[in-house]
Amino acid sequence: MDTSQQVPLSPTYYWYYFQYILRYVAKHYTHILDEHEQVFIRDFESASFFAQCLYLRLASRRSTWFQEDQLNYPEIESMEAVIVELMHLNFLEKIEQSENEVIFSCLGNLTKSICLEILHKPGDKNPLPKSVSKPVVVQYIQENLTERDFISRLQELGISLIRPLRTTYFQFIQFLFFGSRHHDLTDFVVRDLGHRQFINIQEEDLVPYFSSREEAVQKWRISIWREWFFEKSKEEKSVEKILNSWRSHMWPLLPELVELCLGSFERTLFHVARWLERKGELESALSMYEESLAGASLERRVRLLAKLKRLDEAKMWARTGLELIANPKERHFFEDFLLKQESKKQIKQVTSSLKEAEKLAISSEWKENVEEGVAEYFRSKGYYAAFTENRVWKNLLGLWFWELIFRPQGTGFHHPFQYAPSHYAQENFIMALSNEFQNLLQLLESEHQLMGLLKQNASKYQGQMNPLVDWQRLDFDVIERILQVIPRAALKEVISYMWQHLGTHAKGFPDLFIQKGVDYAFVEVKSPNDHLSAIQYFWHDFFKQQQISMRLIRVEWM
Repeated sequence: MDTSQQVPLSPTYYWYYFQYILRYVAKHYTHILDEHEQVFIRDFESASFFAQCLYLRLASRRSTWFQEDQLNYPEIESMEAVIVELMHLNFLEKIEQSENEVIFSCLGNLTKSICLEILHKPGDKNPLPKSVSKPVVVQYIQENLTERDFISRLQELGISLIRPLRTTYFQFIQFLFFGSRHHDLTDFVVRDLGHRQFINIQEEDLVPYFSSREEAVQKWRISIWREWFFEKSKEEKSVEKILNSWRSHMWPLLPELVELCLGSFERTLFHVARWLERKGELESALSMYEESLAGASLERRVRLLAKLKRLDEAKMWARTGLELIANPKERHFFEDFLLKQESKKQIKQVTSSLKEAEKLAISSEWKENVEEGVAEYFRSKGYYAAFTENRVWKNLLGLWFWELIFRPQGTGFHHPFQYAPSHYAQENFIMALSNEFQNLLQLLESEHQLMGLLKQNASKYQGQMNPLVDWQRLDFDVIERILQVIPRAALKEVISYMWQHLGTHAKGFPDLFIQKGVDYAFVEVKSPNDHLSAIQYFWHDFFKQQQISMRLIRVEWM
């Protein structure tokens, strides 16, 4: 990355970022904020500039507690006065003001040497040697010191600890802006330092992600619980606690779950159920899968039922999966499961296809890079050979239909860090642009015009985030060769199918493209122990139907 073009960040850059978020929330979400959230914003805005800066600094950090004498933010003037102001506004508190349950949480922010000093009273022998690990020291403090004794020792050592308050409101306001817990003020920094480029969306063109408080609160609750689950699941003997928490906090959401939150709920349910499976809690996992009709959960339900010898139920749900699911990988599982039940000798479709693959013997030196080994083999035979896989097809589609992907439709961008509009790959998105898509598809009739558009868009949008374009692996030579050899009608079918199934079929393409004159082929390479996935099988079959030359090669080592 060329850092010479970077614009230096303001010392209080984070303050400007949060002001951007506050303007957005005031414009779109004032009507859904509760009284506590409104008071938080009013109190924050009533604070002095430097007090706001310090609060944002501390509330944005992962740490809970901070040593007052170690705060080092040169841009903040009169640190002591600012701390007093924030305490007066109930944005900060000292450890001696805290409730009992959070006092010992500061131990994670203290060094081992300080923890040992806390234990070492003047004139007494230190109860623990310096060689012990910090977790042992922390446990000893928690078991042998009362909260009052602990705070007294901190004061004797001159250690003043403070923590930001009302951080839940701070996080929730950011959540309203981003629509997710996966983003925060850091996204602004990453963009402004030039590490990522996004489509330039004006502030006034952003639209709210949530249409009601119910949507926001439900997704917030699911996100918070999922984070808790990921941490709690690392502990031993946590199954009962997690199940009880799920029943108390997640199940009650189900009857009134809004459409916007269905995906988050389904994914969380799947994570928990899979974890239960791995813990051997099969019946508990099955009971969770039974509450979901998502493809992944249906597949696990069928597998579990078969494992539990409940084959009639398994077949019924496999048939249900075929009726409900469009994803090829998931459909292939249901199809093959039913075929195997009809005839135990039935070979899976994808496995059968692989058994018929042509064999190619190459040196075992290529074991760590089998595709490159096959490419070198064809080059030695006078072929042009290049890696294509998904990248060439996605680059082609992304540059060709760039303007359609990012065309404003009133529901597309909720914050400036999206890789694509939120309606990207959804059925209504595809249908709404069908006429425009067909018009651009006509460029297939002129290779010169199409290549001109691709290169024009590449130059115009160089480096900007696009869900399809891989800038580092963009190769116009490969694209041009493909356009020259694939029949127009066949290429039209591939591009049209990709466009209509962006969410599921933008992957699984063959590994290589080879060419010698008019002779060409796409090549899927499989090592001796590799398997053909369902989506790879789909495109392998699709290419053959469109009479696009396709070779499936099973490598043998020599």
